[in-house]
Amino acid sequence: LSSIAVWYYQFWSLVSSTDGTFIMESCHQYPADMTIDASWKAARAFSILAFIFGIIVLIVSMIKSCAYDPDKYSALDKWMPPAYFLTGTFQALTLLVLSSDLCKDNSLMDEIPMKEVLFPETCSIANGAKLIISATAFWVAASFASFMAQKAKKAETDEEIDAGLREPLNLSA
Repeated sequence: LSSIAVWYYQFWSLVSSTDGTFIMESCHQYPADMTIDASWKAARAFSILAFIFGIIVLIVSMIKSCAYDPDKYSALDKWMPPAYFLTGTFQALTLLVLSSDLCKDNSLMDEIPMKEVLFPETCSIANGAKLIISATAFWVAASFASFMAQKAKKAETDEEIDAGLREPLNLSA
């Protein structure tokens, strides 16, 4: 057992053949009889939410940027900063897995066939967690940048209306 994640774990096994003994690396789903505690379930739920929100934000951004008339979708502008921020929050909350039984009392550690290889007893921040932290930072930065762009666009529109360069919508005509 080398690396654990929310859904799968990386496993190393000894394979003997006529050419010798090799260490094989594979990815396995957790056994069905393994107990999943609340922190682990929450981490799984937040990983799903981060994925769904990320896809939604991507699709909305693509539609808006490829639209012939982007002003037609200007109502979406106010929802983008919170959507980016929520996606980042969900991404960060995936790290709840570090406080779960998966990391503190992992029964799979007892099943390791290679006793000569030592693995740590608890989880630590590895590459996956570092990627989650950096993704969270990028989502929050996108939220801030989107909010500032929306604010600048509103100020520009208000300035154009005040200068008489743009007529406000008149429905009485």
